[in-house]
Amino acid sequence: MDIKKHFKMYKAGKKWVFAAITTASVITGLSMTNTLTYAANTNDPTTAQNAANTNDPTTAQNAANTNDPTTAQNAANTNDPTTAQNAANINDPTTAQNAANINDPTTAQNAANTNDPTTAQNAANINDPTTAQNAANINDPTTAQNAANTNDPTTAQNAANTNDPTTAQNAANTNDPTTAQNAANTNDPTTAQNAANINDPTTAQNAANINDPTIAQNAANINDPNTAQNAANTNDPTTAQNAANINDPTTAQNAANINDSHIQEINGQTYFVGGNGQVKKNFTGIINGQSLYFNKTTGALASNNAQYESGLVKINDIHNAAYSIDPTGLTNVNGYLTANSWYRPTYIYKNGKQWVKFTARDMRPLLMTWWPDKNTQVAYLQYMQKMGLLSNKLVISNKTKQLDLTNESLTTQANIEKQISLKNSTEWLKNYISNFVNSQSNWNLNSESKGTDHLQGGALLYVNSNLTPEANSNYRLLNRTPVNQRGQITDTSQMGGYEMLLANDVDNSNPVVQAEQLNWLYYMMNIGSITANDSSANFDGYRVDAVDNVDADLLQIAADYSKDAYKTNQNDANANKHLSILEDWNSDDPTSVKENGNNQLSMDFPVHLAIKYSLNMPVDQRSGLEPELTTSLVNRSGDDSTENIAQPNYSFIRAHDSEVQTVIAQIIKDKIDPNSDGLTVTPSEISQAFKIYNSDELLANKQYTAYNIPSSYAILLTNKDTVPRVYYGDLYTDDGQYMSAHSPYFNAITSLLKTRIKYVSGGQNMGVQYMQGSSSGYNGVLTSVRYGKGEKTATDQGNAGTRTQGIGVIISNNPNLKLNSTDQVVLNMGAAHKNQTYRPVLLTTKDGLENYDSDKSVPQNDLVSTNNKGQLIFNASSIQGVSNPQVSGYLSAWVPVGATDSQDARTVSSTQPTTDGETYHSNAALDSQVIYEGFSNFQSIPTKTTEFTNVKIAQNANLFKSLGITSFELAPQYRSSNDNSFLDSVIQNGYAFTDRYDVGYNTPTKYGTTNQLLNALRSLHAAGIQAIDDWVPDQIYNLPGEEIVSATRTNDAGIYDQDSVIDDTLYDSHTVGGGYYQKKFGGAFLDKLKQMYPDLFTVKQISTGQPMNPNEKITEWSAKYFNGSNIQGRGAWYVLKDWATNQYFNVENNKFVPKQLLGEDTSTGFNITDNGVEFYSTSGYKAQKTFIQDGDNWYYFDDNGHMVTGSQNINDNNYYLLPNGIELQDSYLLNDDTGKEYYYSINGQQIANRYYQDTDGNWRYFFNDGSMAKGLTTIEQANGTKVIQYFDSDGIQLKGNAVRDDSGNLRYFDGNTGNMLINSFGELPNGTWIYLNNDGVAVTGKQKINNQNLYFDTTGIQIKGNTVKNSDGTINYYDGNTGDMVKNSFAELPNGSWLYLDENGNAVTGSRVINGEKMYFMSDGTQVKGKSILGNDGNYHYYDPNSGVEVS
Repeated sequence: MDIKKHFKMYKAGKKWVFAAITTASVITGLSMTNTLTYAANTNDPTTAQNAANTNDPTTAQNAANTNDPTTAQNAANTNDPTTAQNAANINDPTTAQNAANINDPTTAQNAANTNDPTTAQNAANINDPTTAQNAANINDPTTAQNAANTNDPTTAQNAANTNDPTTAQNAANTNDPTTAQNAANTNDPTTAQNAANINDPTTAQNAANINDPTIAQNAANINDPNTAQNAANTNDPTTAQNAANINDPTTAQNAANINDSHIQEINGQTYFVGGNGQVKKNFTGIINGQSLYFNKTTGALASNNAQYESGLVKINDIHNAAYSIDPTGLTNVNGYLTANSWYRPTYIYKNGKQWVKFTARDMRPLLMTWWPDKNTQVAYLQYMQKMGLLSNKLVISNKTKQLDLTNESLTTQANIEKQISLKNSTEWLKNYISNFVNSQSNWNLNSESKGTDHLQGGALLYVNSNLTPEANSNYRLLNRTPVNQRGQITDTSQMGGYEMLLANDVDNSNPVVQAEQLNWLYYMMNIGSITANDSSANFDGYRVDAVDNVDADLLQIAADYSKDAYKTNQNDANANKHLSILEDWNSDDPTSVKENGNNQLSMDFPVHLAIKYSLNMPVDQRSGLEPELTTSLVNRSGDDSTENIAQPNYSFIRAHDSEVQTVIAQIIKDKIDPNSDGLTVTPSEISQAFKIYNSDELLANKQYTAYNIPSSYAILLTNKDTVPRVYYGDLYTDDGQYMSAHSPYFNAITSLLKTRIKYVSGGQNMGVQYMQGSSSGYNGVLTSVRYGKGEKTATDQGNAGTRTQGIGVIISNNPNLKLNSTDQVVLNMGAAHKNQTYRPVLLTTKDGLENYDSDKSVPQNDLVSTNNKGQLIFNASSIQGVSNPQVSGYLSAWVPVGATDSQDARTVSSTQPTTDGETYHSNAALDSQVIYEGFSNFQSIPTKTTEFTNVKIAQNANLFKSLGITSFELAPQYRSSNDNSFLDSVIQNGYAFTDRYDVGYNTPTKYGTTNQLLNALRSLHAAGIQAIDDWVPDQIYNLPGEEIVSATRTNDAGIYDQDSVIDDTLYDSHTVGGGYYQKKFGGAFLDKLKQMYPDLFTVKQISTGQPMNPNEKITEWSAKYFNGSNIQGRGAWYVLKDWATNQYFNVENNKFVPKQLLGEDTSTGFNITDNGVEFYSTSGYKAQKTFIQDGDNWYYFDDNGHMVTGSQNINDNNYYLLPNGIELQDSYLLNDDTGKEYYYSINGQQIANRYYQDTDGNWRYFFNDGSMAKGLTTIEQANGTKVIQYFDSDGIQLKGNAVRDDSGNLRYFDGNTGNMLINSFGELPNGTWIYLNNDGVAVTGKQKINNQNLYFDTTGIQIKGNTVKNSDGTINYYDGNTGDMVKNSFAELPNGSWLYLDENGNAVTGSRVINGEKMYFMSDGTQVKGKSILGNDGNYHYYDPNSGVEVS
């Protein structure tokens, strides 16, 4: 049978395992109770013979009492003198002869009493072969060796029984099989190996009974079943496996005789075949009460034999004991030993020759003399082999005996000491040990369960523990987002965000931290006053970064500060001079912001999505334009004349971290590095990606970048009831030096910005007009009109200034748009604008997008006029779809002719007191604001002073003013970390920082020096522009100091990853520090703030019910101020522990260390006792209540220290351990007797009462008892609701697809939740749709749903873009997009022909007059085009090939 390997398993509460658990696929029926001891008492000589070759003297002794001389002969070769003595008392001279070759004189004496004179001879070294025969039985190896070179096989036979391996080896090369047979019983593996390579099965049989797996393996490769049977008794699974590959049915017994239909024999191997006909792999079946394990790779039945080496091995040398057990004698972190700890030994093995007492400078790595487990010791020796400190001729592996590992470790130590003496330094060794530590999975990222559940591969939540009192906290209230500020939501998917975003995650629920955040906000808002005593260089407002990832108490704290400092709650003028905005992506956040008084501008994220999916996506992925009306915080359907009604907000098209870095990440993955995650990239990859990005923007058919940027801004900059935010990267290229190159859209956007100043005001009307043209695709055309100041609705007459204000916008997202002769697009500019000339600002032409900045620049033939109703009317001659780099569809914007150059349509903010308790109000004054996000993530690092961002801002303040910018959002000014752990630190954008008070002191940041920042602020203020600070209170990167914390591996919401080994585990975290300016300014302004604004420190915050605590100043960060961090790559077990006791090594408190360091005798290994199997760790402690790793396998030892098997509940988790003690990991178990199937995760825990996602992304559900759900299943959710879901025969949940139940009903299961849909549409994978009724069953035939007439075929598929012929012969057509039955309209069939549907939705036939035009339709409803038809008048009538209109 083949070798079986289980791949990559690891264990919670234990170490990381890179499996290849190698087991032998050998099973002798279901009952595995035939042991060597019992077999020895049989009368079957073959059985007794095998038993005799054991190392158990009792067994061998029994075997010796057989009447079979061959068996007794083998027994005589045991190391137990009693056994050999008994064997000697037989009448078989050959047996007695062998028995005489032992070191027990009593035994040899008995052997001398044989009747065989040859045996009893005592001759010396002569040429007489008989004499030489006797001489061979002496202890002088030279003599015996000479004797071995005789041609007398009997002599050589005796020589083979010497203890000198060279002699025995020579004897093995004889052609006499009996001689070679004896030679095979030597302890020298080389000799036995030679003996194994003969054709005599009996000889090979003996050779197979040794402890060297290579020899036994060779012996196994013969055709004699008895020999192979013995070879199978080796501890080497590879050998046993080979031995099993024989034709002897007794030895290679299998499970084929089990009466179970799942068990099948295939090509001589036994498999478990599931109900779907697939072979199960990494699978256990309990059949008739017996456990059968089927290999992970092949699925073949595997053995339940023991896989460990038995026996205890002494592993310590007293010289390597520690001189003292205290922090001075061992390097440590907070008292704990780590994998990089060094210690002062009592003695040094100087020059690798002699032990001498240590000196004060003698420190050695702990890993030179002690290792946490055998696997690590093996890895250490293998590493030292690569470093040349141990012979490469040695084969070191997990199969190497512990005694040999101990000896080779001492050899390595001697070689290291030689090098230390030679180099007179240990620096080289520090590098070696550090590199070794970093290479080990237990001590690097491999044991931290890196995944996709967090932006940096995983999060660590710090938890309170009596082992880490300095890192404990009474707070760490997670996910207190705006919608969950009180922690009332238990479902993390409904919390509106997640806590663990990036790096060291600041605990913003801690009152001390909250006070420090206020201190930092005050510092930034008053940076000019603090650093230069210049208030003109202060910030005016703030942007709160990552709102959904911080405690929402911060919003209240910042708002209260603004009210006290700037009186923003007193009137609109104060508020609008200090705009503060939120990065609040969650669609429910605005409701919370509004409930708290609109103290900041919320993000209109819905309108961003509406614009993105209707305009910015490729043509085949675009929605209609209808979402522009209603998918927003503001309903813009029809006329909007309101003031102070809509929620104050800001909106945007793109941002520094939205629709840019995601695109760059995709380009890198597609074109540069397929394995990239897009968040940990190199500057070179970014540079390559931008070459593709910038080229793509210049294409009409874009692959990566956004379409229709000008059209998007035409909507953004003319919408009412929002503050538009313009993105730097839409005016200038995202990469390159700051403001060095215009984007392709610069002219269009700047034209719109300047136009906004002069024209955009008044009420708004927005709608979608539908064309009947011949174009394919979506025919909706968006129109948006702003009437001008003084005109709120289309019927208002306005005032003197109204007539030269206002703007109309026309947009299509269909590049194939074609209007027919009757189609019209109407812009109703309002009654105040009747009979008025308009000019384009932006106009789509066949050559591109034209920009006009003034009346004079417009050609006369491009001017249009309103009618006496104030309408601008456009037809097919002026509107058609195009595809060019600027426009994919159509765009035009129209303004009245005659405005003066100085016209300003904006509204000044009121100083009238506000009384509604709200800070911001959505009115004309707020609409007059424009925010400029003045940076890109990807702008280049400056190479000279003039290139720094803040220098450029100061130089161009008047340019920004001319564009109507009222608030300039600066980049985060903090000095960036350069640890490259995340994109932000790679590009140094200011969001990844260590010292957040360093804004360019001494040396510049990416944006400039502190003085250059102050100059930029002064210049903006001189131009009348506010400055917005980017406040980033969520995270701190790359702190230098180490601290031991108790951590749990979680997802981004702080929920434990149940597959992780890190669970309340000590972790060496970089949490200490903050830099020079943190120490200088941290908490420095709190006393002043208490004096100026005492009320700020009496407000009880919502999440904690406590006020801020200004009394503790954070001048240095540490773990108690953090919720946790990203996984840092330090590994799960870098803080060292004893696996037997699960106790961490500490030299400060309990002073618990490995016994070796105490100078105590230390042994390790599996110890078989009468009560069970025990284990002693490499630190010398007995394993109790713990999991233990041996090689690639895991075992559990109970309270008494005994290995357990079967189902076990351990620490409230269920596990399953095979009959050989090996724990199931990442494995399924089917109890064939009950039909229930279970899953044991990669940490061995049985999954129960939850969903579980496998490595292929499939989901399964397991009930409370751990059994897997299959079929149609009702599941009660965490919130108490019950849902129906479907799981296939393998337990895989169905999502985004339909399945027929046992009754033949088609049911659909949601693509996200997997819940069965009712009263809803469901989209199948092929893009077709079905509708599920109240019972969750797909409907068929005609259906009235949501006031639409729909049709579903007999399989439940909705008809779209095609016809249905009814039983009465009428034909209906169902719209290709909505599926609604078409009425009073043309419709195009899939073959390109056309129908016309009457008021009842029936296809017309014969001659018809439609829209005043004569047309003809065949009996099947298809329109005649380019053909002549004989009419009822007897004449032929010809119909135009394009329009189908009759040609007269």
